Amino acid sequence: MALTVATNTGALMAQAAASSVNKEMEISMERLSTGKRINAASDDAAGVAIASRLSAEIRGTNQAIRNALDGQALIDTAEGAHVEVENILQRMRELAVQASNDTNDATDRTMMQKELDNLIDEIDRISSTTTWAGIELLDGTASAIKLQIGSGTTAADQVSVAIDSLGTAGANIMTHSGTTVASYKSTAAAATNPTITFALVADDDGADMISGGAQAEAAISYTQGTGILDVSSLLVNNGNTSEAATLTLTINTNTNVSIAIAANSTAQAIAEKIADVFTADDTVLPGVTVDETNVAAGRIVLSSGSSSSGGGLTSVASARNVINTIDGVLENLNTQRAALGAISNRLDSTVSNLTNISSNLQAGRGRIEDADFAAETTNLAKTQILQQASTAMLAQANAAKQNVLSLLQG
Repeated sequence: MALTVATNTGALMAQAAASSVNKEMEISMERLSTGKRINAASDDAAGVAIASRLSAEIRGTNQAIRNALDGQALIDTAEGAHVEVENILQRMRELAVQASNDTNDATDRTMMQKELDNLIDEIDRISSTTTWAGIELLDGTASAIKLQIGSGTTAADQVSVAIDSLGTAGANIMTHSGTTVASYKSTAAAATNPTITFALVADDDGADMISGGAQAEAAISYTQGTGILDVSSLLVNNGNTSEAATLTLTINTNTNVSIAIAANSTAQAIAEKIADVFTADDTVLPGVTVDETNVAAGRIVLSSGSSSSGGGLTSVASARNVINTIDGVLENLNTQRAALGAISNRLDSTVSNLTNISSNLQAGRGRIEDADFAAETTNLAKTQILQQASTAMLAQANAAKQNVLSLLQG
């Protein structure tokens, strides 16, 4: 081989080896510092794609686990309401059995009916207020709740939960053989306030003092719908003190009541006299209460209370019908509870299976992209030794060319 200095072949080979070893050492350091075998697509092009698909499945599966647990919590919320409604139905049945006994008179059954009415109202309240994160569960709108319990988009990745309405007037759980629980509630008669008209006549001349216009000496208004009766002005005629007068009330077009109004009467005084007529004689406005809270301002409020009648516990025969209906309703309710319990148990298995799938998917992804520390530490030690050796050989190759100088010294 020729002895040359222009091209140092040994140095070039040592330099190339050092560069290659240094790259391998950097790769080993990166893998050991990140714990990942694949840190870039160039590390394993196919492995990157596979790991990405596995990551999508893992994250989707983990979210599906949380979805299933949320679904169980939703079902548990509905179940809690069903338990309380069952307790109410059992009490209603107990009342019906009691009302079926002829040792009770009409008054006793009326008291039982009042409790039954309130229990029916409570079932409706529970039905309308039981919610999960703002979702109405028992009003009939939750008939098709979809739970996403898989990471994909197929039908197998979803499960449906149907929760029927607990409303007592509906056609779902609270109905048996065409009869709704609400039909056993007593009916309330609508409140109707009386009609009242007024005439205020001066005692000395018989002039109408309430007709309106410039000569009007009093203003009395009454609104039947609200029951509000207002005396809104004093008995004053063009700034002069009024004279005594007679106020005539015509009630329901067939009852006339006359009230003597003294001169200089205030709005409060007139309102009090009107209230006295209603409160002193129950026959004038039977069943009507009078609120005098604001009588100082010339206002009283009339209120015709509603009355209730009928109901499922008013007779032995109807009470027995209540028993039969509630027996059927309890069967409907238990069917619903059994269905929800079955789904809740199913979700237990779903969560266990998804947890197992997630664990295996993570293990599979780890085998693809995780670094083998034993292999990488061994490779790092090897490349460090080779790096030192290649550096030493590069120095030797550079030094070897100095022998040419001995030929030039002569």
